[in-house]
Formats: sequence, structure tokens, C-alpha cells
Amino acid sequence: MALSVRDVISLLRTPRVALGTTVNDQLALPLLVKLCRPREVFLDVGAHIGSVIAEVQHQCPTAHIEAFEAIPEKAEKLRRRFPGVAIHSCALSEDAGSVTFYVDTEESGYSSLAERPHGKKIVVSKCRLDSLVDRADLIKIDVEGAELGVLRGSDKLIERSRPTIMFESGPGNVLGYTKEAMFAWFAERNYGLFAPNRLAGTGGAMTLDGFLDSHEYPRRTTNYFALPIEKESEIRGRA
Repeated sequence: MALSVRDVISLLRTPRVALGTTVNDQLALPLLVKLCRPREVFLDVGAHIGSVIAEVQHQCPTAHIEAFEAIPEKAEKLRRRFPGVAIHSCALSEDAGSVTFYVDTEESGYSSLAERPHGKKIVVSKCRLDSLVDRADLIKIDVEGAELGVLRGSDKLIERSRPTIMFESGPGNVLGYTKEAMFAWFAERNYGLFAPNRLAGTGGAMTLDGFLDSHEYPRRTTNYFALPIEKESEIRGRA
């Protein structure tokens, strides 16, 4: 799966100082889809309008897909668009209950559990992934700063399945989740972190200092791949 013409044009128009971040972010989706295997279980956490679901279905039609979307109206649209996909209408977190969710009225893709400047408050269900899914081979998490909460609610699933995980991590700390805590969560479970353009390389996983530095301006990437160390060679070979 190559970069699209639109992606190439975007790269040509990108200021040089931001080019590394743009390249990595545009590589992330093609790599994610490349790593999906027939009949594997793919989880899309923060499904938004379903663009990632559509790519996975196109490139890996036999994959079993489950998607998670906090905004009820979006979840219903996803059900209509993807009748063969299990759509869960809830915000994933480290505990269960109900929670205030902020719908960004200007850019809905930035809606979040964290308060937004143009956010409309709604109350949604909050769930642990461990209580909803028994198996996962590949997980994508894009929930605007709440990624560590999703992971903490997935301990048993991660331990049991040892999936590859692509997650977003932008600058700053959101909801009290720090970059140091994110790195430690993966390190404690024997996962290594890689920027997209390093996934197919031969270099080692990021150190804590490297992970922290990658968030500094100009950022190296917004998306990271987390690989279980016992599967690292095989997964990087696919990439």
C-alpha cells in the first residue's frame, strides 16, 4: 500500500522543519494495514468516521474488526456504514461507569474526555476494554490524550494476546497522563516503541529519553508502534 497522490502533494507542501512528523504520520496508516493478517482481530479505538476501518476492510477483508466510538451519533453512523463490524458506543478507560465527554463542535475528530475550547458536554458510558473483548492481534488507539487510560483498562487482554499496538501521543500531558507513565506502562510489559519510519529498520526500540525527545518541537511523529519484544523480529520483517 503506497502513499496516495494526496499524501505526496501534502509532503511537497510541508515546511522542512515539520517534514519528519508529516512523513511519519502518513506512513502510520499504510504500515498499520500492512501488519493486519487474514482472520486476525483488529480493534479500532476512537473510530471517528471509519476511515481506518475502511482501509483495513479493503486490504484485509477477512479480518474481524471491532470499533469503539464514544459519540453515540457517530457510532450509529458507523453501524450503518459497516454492518459487519462490531461497534461499541462507549469511551474506553481504566474504569467503568459514566463520564462527561466533550464533543468538539468545530473539529469533531478532536473530541475527547479532556475539556475542549469548543466542546459540547455529553454524558457517555465508560468501559474497560478487558470487559468487552477476549482477543486482539492489532490495536489502533487515537483518543486525544486518553490513550494511557485505554491501555490501563486493557491489562488482561494485552497480557493474554500480546497484540501490536499503534497509538497516538501528542505534546503535553492530558488528563494527568504523562509521557513517562506511558513509556513505563509499555516497558513493564516488555514492549518496545518505534516511530513509523523506524519500524522496518534495524535500530533498537526507543529509550525513555528518545520517546520524550520525539515530542519536542519539531516533533518526530504523532503515531507510535508498540511491539511485544518476543514478536519484534517477525513484525518488523512484515513492515
